[in-house]
Amino acid sequence: MRSRVMLGLAVALLVVSCGGTGSTTTSVSDAAVTPVPGTDADPTSTTTGSVTSTSSGTAADDPCALATPEEVASAFAATSASGEEGIARNCSFTIVGGVAPSVEVFHYGSSSQWDGVKSGYEDNRGGVTDVAGIGDEAYHPNDVGPYEIVVRSGDVIFAVAVQTGTGGPEVEAAILDLAGAIAGG
Repeated sequence: MRSRVMLGLAVALLVVSCGGTGSTTTSVSDAAVTPVPGTDADPTSTTTGSVTSTSSGTAADDPCALATPEEVASAFAATSASGEEGIARNCSFTIVGGVAPSVEVFHYGSSSQWDGVKSGYEDNRGGVTDVAGIGDEAYHPNDVGPYEIVVRSGDVIFAVAVQTGTGGPEVEAAILDLAGAIAGG
């Protein structure tokens, strides 16, 4: 399952780095989210993001600095959570005793890259659906719905997602809770 997520991210990185054009947005009545890497997530990019404000107040070029294990455990009603940095500007949190076995937090760079990140999702993930009340702007990719959310909050772009096959209202709420905690509210 994890390999499918990583393969999808690699394909999206290739498309974003090749400069895909055109975009369409599909509007859906309720929010649905799935993250797509922006230019800062492209390992060949020479542009680097600078994150200065997160829920924990630390620099977040390290995706594991965006959320604390305690925030993840709280959002997912878990007894504990631990994070490990991945290869796609992500932090994989293993969750013990919660509503999902794991969650990914992605760092996509600074707010100046928002349009490129969103265009990548629109072109490669079946459009996006805006989500109100999280950060400055947020959306769900239409291909996975509420099991992934991409957020711009201040000068930070991040995403929160669970693996395909993990679902239900408790998981949807946990994703929104964690995204809200990372966004600072």
